[in-house]
Amino acid sequence: MIPGPMLRGIREFEPLPAAAHEILNILCQEKSPDTGLQISGVLERHRLATRILAVFNSPLYVGRYPVEHVDEAVTRFGGPTVLDVILSDYLSLLQLDAPIYGLRADEAFLHAAMASLAVFELIRENPRKELPRIASTAALLHDVGKILMSRYFEAKPEDLAAECRREEITFSAVEMRHFGCHHGQVGAALARHWGFPDGMVEAIEKHHDSPLPAPTALVDAVALSNLVAKTVGVGLGAEGMNFVIDAGCYTRLGFDFNAFCRVCARTASAIGELRKTYPTKSYQS
Repeated sequence: MIPGPMLRGIREFEPLPAAAHEILNILCQEKSPDTGLQISGVLERHRLATRILAVFNSPLYVGRYPVEHVDEAVTRFGGPTVLDVILSDYLSLLQLDAPIYGLRADEAFLHAAMASLAVFELIRENPRKELPRIASTAALLHDVGKILMSRYFEAKPEDLAAECRREEITFSAVEMRHFGCHHGQVGAALARHWGFPDGMVEAIEKHHDSPLPAPTALVDAVALSNLVAKTVGVGLGAEGMNFVIDAGCYTRLGFDFNAFCRVCARTASAIGELRKTYPTKSYQS
């Protein structure tokens, strides 16, 4: 159970940008022919069109043909990806550490952003699975609970890691032992407070659950994207690789070892461009 002071902290956490809320509300509605125009209107109203075009014309996204207009960007990349860009800017500018997990702000952000990009590579590797595109947003936010927990709890990451080794338990288990909750639960509560749909909230909460009693493609994608980011060495922190993942995530999404390695390789190749697109003080120092 999440302690009372942390529940208050969730309500007081830095608010999402207004544009993110507006686009999220549009995406949660039934899709209509003017959905793209509505999202473009939000970007224009909040003077985000230039930034969106800059990101979508960066090597992270652009292909043979540049994106010239914001309407084209929304049509080509989709509303969830536009939301990812806005949220990535939000998270990178917050510069929030997660000290009890041994993560600096730049490490925490880069892990989140790499997990989000990993979802695109999962879709690219097996497009027939038709993974929900909003999975990239859930992956971006899957560890946000670590930031909030670090505000309200004190512990040395090396001590928590040592206890894990001594007791042969996962890092989530040691979180439960010391704090009464784990970062997935806290992150899910924050996502629910922000108004994200139930499927995303569930994916954030259960990305370390194994076995999953009622697996969904969204939960599988977030769990696997976290594993991809960790496998390429981004955001290891004190937790490292000390977590579990439902083995069925691979098979349900149609992946074998070789496919997983290809996803890891393509995701890892984006690290440099990701740092250029979302610069932080640590990257620039």
